Amino acid sequence: MKVKKYTGYTTHEAMTKLKRELGSDAVVLNTRTVRQKGFLGFFRKPLVEITAAYEKKDLLSFKSREEDSLSRINNELNTLRNMVEQISSRVKEKDSEIPGELDKYRMKLIENGVEYLTATSILKKLSDQINFSHKDHITIKMIIKQTLMEYIGQVEPLSLDNSYQKVIFFVGPTGVGKTTTLAKIAAQLVMEDEYDIGLITSDTYRIAAIDQLKTYSDILQLPLKIIYNEEDMYKTLVTFKDKDIILVDTAGRNHRDIDEEDEIFKIMNSIKNKEVFLVLSGTTEYKTLKSIIRHYDFIKDYKIIFTKIDECEGLGNILNTKYLTNNPVSYVTTGQNVPDDIEVLNKEKVVSSLIGEI
Repeated sequence: MKVKKYTGYTTHEAMTKLKRELGSDAVVLNTRTVRQKGFLGFFRKPLVEITAAYEKKDLLSFKSREEDSLSRINNELNTLRNMVEQISSRVKEKDSEIPGELDKYRMKLIENGVEYLTATSILKKLSDQINFSHKDHITIKMIIKQTLMEYIGQVEPLSLDNSYQKVIFFVGPTGVGKTTTLAKIAAQLVMEDEYDIGLITSDTYRIAAIDQLKTYSDILQLPLKIIYNEEDMYKTLVTFKDKDIILVDTAGRNHRDIDEEDEIFKIMNSIKNKEVFLVLSGTTEYKTLKSIIRHYDFIKDYKIIFTKIDECEGLGNILNTKYLTNNPVSYVTTGQNVPDDIEVLNKEKVVSSLIGEI
């Protein structure tokens, strides 16, 4: 049995020193307050002294356990490092299988916002299907453009039929421009002068959103109703029973808080003849975009609208989104002007931008 003493200005300080050296197996024999040595010690703050007993082999055992723990951590880190290197090596090997001409297009796609793995996967599949070794630049570009347009898929704007009343919901995260987008589509429908239209908002979280839509409804001379729950929705549908089209603005929410039990999605599920537009910002980073799509996947049928395209460095998110979901893209918005700054997606124009033609 060995005995050691530790001092500190507080009990905590002395105990910290004790545990650091002896570990938690040491036995405290005594704790007392002592004055510091020397003449000036009489005027200084007393120290706390702790006397502890320990077995020498325990101390060695503690140090041995500590060394074993550090060794284990180092081994795990080395294993992890090897795994990362192996994955990186495999990725590089796969990359090297892409012909040089295709690799040039891959870099251009990445520069324009296409996710690295998305661009690599698309072009790797293409190189596995087609022998590019004897094809000229014009042919290669044509094949890549056609391939990318196929990935973007069929463009599906608003589908209208005078035979039935249609309720159109605009959903999506905060700050993407749902209300302005709804107003643009409403204004275009008013100009067509073929439909009787009503507006609904369930965005009761923000007074500004209600005021904004109220301003648009006054300008367009369209009736606006505010709903808070399912009962309000049913009453409004009775009020709007003669309308051909009802456009519904919904509250922007943090996508991580969204689920199918939210009131608005219960309302949506109770409506038969409807269309749902998921409004996304083209400026959203890929990781967030992927998370948004995952959190809205309980809505089985929706179309996608991309806003703020004029603010994007590239149009890569359009291709990224289509790679993540089979839902069709419909419109893109290119500014704040109502109703001008919205258009049906032109996928040939998008692809030309992605490969650097425009």
